[in-house]
Parts: sequence; C-alpha cells; structure tokens
Amino acid sequence: MELGVIFSYWLKGRSPGERTQFNRRFLGYTDKSQFGKYSYRREGLMSRIPHVHVSNSLFIIREEDLDKIKNFCQEFDVPLFVRRVILEESDIGVLL
Repeated sequence: MELGVIFSYWLKGRSPGERTQFNRRFLGYTDKSQFGKYSYRREGLMSRIPHVHVSNSLFIIREEDLDKIKNFCQEFDVPLFVRRVILEESDIGVLL
C-alpha cells in the first residue's frame, strides 16, 4: 500500500497579475516570441515534481515532495488543503 498526498490551493481574492505570476512559477508556461514564430517552454516547480494533475489546482504528489510545495506556497501566502491518500496502481506508475 503506497501513500501519496493530494493537495489543492486557492487564489481567490488575488489580482489577475498575482494569479498569473503564481501559476507561471508553479506550473510553468509557454513563452512565445516573434508573434508566435518561436515558442519556449518555461519550467515551473511542478515541472520538476512527478505528479498527477487531477483538476484545476488539485494534484497528487509523493509525500517527500510536500515540503517543496508548502515552502513555495508560503512564499506567495497561498493557502493549501493537504490530505494523505492511498495511491491507485495507475498513480504509482506516474509518481515513481
């Protein structure tokens, strides 16, 4: 029985600029130049952490990566909802 962590974050009450800045640093984004002629993938925190993206702002990660997420969200003063879960076989393959 493998355990993981499911977490969600809230950006309600933040300005659109603050939400964009958080999401770009957290999830990463595609940067385009020359009117879309060139595109570059900019990495975010979640680009370096194996995860299952369940829904908007809802992720499943390994327990050992939780501290990275907590520290990042504290930087932006973003509240987290965190619970430990039993992983399904399909989730274990993605996370390991």
